[in-house]
Amino acid sequence: MLQAKKTSLNQQNRREIGTLLEKGKEESARVRVEHIIRDDLLIEAMENLELYCDLLLARFGLLESYKTCEPSIFEAVNTIIWAAPRVGEVKELGLVRDQLASKYGKEFMMQALENEDERVNPRIVMKLQVNAPDSYLVERYLEEIARTYDIKWRSNLIEHEEEQQDEEDDDSSDGAGGGGGGGGQAELLPPLQNPTMPDEDESRFDLPDIPTSSPLKKKTNAAAGPPPPVAPSSNSNAAAEDPNDFDALARRLDALKRK
Repeated sequence: MLQAKKTSLNQQNRREIGTLLEKGKEESARVRVEHIIRDDLLIEAMENLELYCDLLLARFGLLESYKTCEPSIFEAVNTIIWAAPRVGEVKELGLVRDQLASKYGKEFMMQALENEDERVNPRIVMKLQVNAPDSYLVERYLEEIARTYDIKWRSNLIEHEEEQQDEEDDDSSDGAGGGGGGGGQAELLPPLQNPTMPDEDESRFDLPDIPTSSPLKKKTNAAAGPPPPVAPSSNSNAAAEDPNDFDALARRLDALKRK
């Protein structure tokens, strides 16, 4: 019931803040939107605390069986004890805290209230802080409200930060492109030279014929028969005669005269 009531009030406050933005009353809108942010965080914290209460109810047997707090419910017990005084509108949560304190003792309750050793859920701690909301979050809320109710309004803070981010992105991209272009050129390597092959005449060797004792070759030579006789030529006869023999010269002259 409390969560639904706060949600309905927040919707009404958002419409009023939208009207302030439309009229140009930005400072008043910023003050009003801080209340909406706190209420939204409180609603989320109460939803988480409700889940912790359901967890204790589901594991009620551990509460009855053990005198000390079991590890499976340790965070839930400490978070409920710590958050109870900060959510004064929920009276039932205070009753649960008192029962847990009587179960585990006063010392245990004081340690939970002081959040020693960070026993409490950090999300609950953040949502129930008393500090003022961050200015960037306030501007985001205002922009979202303006967008919801079709109001032409833009936060100067967010617009300035976006411009700076765009400039940083451009500078980083230019730096990356320049660095890549300067060092991207590969060094020119000399062309590969074809290896010179040795000349065929130089690489050719006159190898002697290797004699073979293969029977196939012997059979082939036998089938071919003996080599034909070579007829003696006249040149060989002339070469056989001694050029200084006068009788032979005379016979040759007589033969020429007869012709």
